[in-house]
Amino acid sequence: MVDLVTKEQAKAHLYIDDDSHDAWLDVFIPAMSDAVILWVKDIDRVYVDPSADPLVVRPVVVAAVMVELASQFRFREGEGDNRVESFEGYGYVLSRTSTALLASLRKPTVA
Repeated sequence: MVDLVTKEQAKAHLYIDDDSHDAWLDVFIPAMSDAVILWVKDIDRVYVDPSADPLVVRPVVVAAVMVELASQFRFREGEGDNRVESFEGYGYVLSRTSTALLASLRKPTVA
């Protein structure tokens, strides 16, 4: 499991200035990181240079994870921008904003 953002980055983005949400962040940072990696379909695509040491996460990937964290933090019950409309079908993992940010990185596949 790879965390694509740090707890400090997430707290800054969510305007959290204490430890009261640490348990939530401990669950959702890896979950949203995993969702982004699975959506992109190739972990190497989330890094600027997958052979570098240390690995540097692409800024657009960090932005997508932050968008997802903010959405999940605000709409914890699946309402708001987390809701998938019935006419859109099912299978959407990420919000429209994150999908738009990551579209150019997604590994193409043929069914």
